[in-house]
Amino acid sequence: MQIRIEIDVKPEELRRFLGLPDVAGLQEDILAYLRDKVGDASETFHPGDFVRQNISSLRKNKAWRKLMDGVEAVEAEEREERRRQQAARKSGARKSGARSDDES
Repeated sequence: MQIRIEIDVKPEELRRFLGLPDVAGLQEDILAYLRDKVGDASETFHPGDFVRQNISSLRKNKAWRKLMDGVEAVEAEEREERRRQQAARKSGARKSGARSDDES
C-alpha cells in the first residue's frame, strides 16, 4: 500500500506554520551590506598587489602548489609535444631529401 500526500504551500506559509522566525528582512540587510563591501573593495582591490603581498603564503598553500604542479605538468607536456613535432619535421625533411637524391 502506498499513500501519497501532496501539500501545496508557499515558503512563507510553511515557515509560519512551523513557527520559524521571519528572516527575510535580515537576509536583505546582510545582502545589502555585502554588496556595499564588495563594491567598495572592487574599487581598491588590485589582484597583482594582493598576490605580491601574499606570495610567500600562497607558495606554502597546498591548493596553490597543486595548481602550479598541474600547470607545470601541462607546460612540460606541451614542450615535449613541440619537440616531437620538430623531430618529426626534421626526419621528414631528411627522408624527402634522400628521395630526391635517389630520383636524380
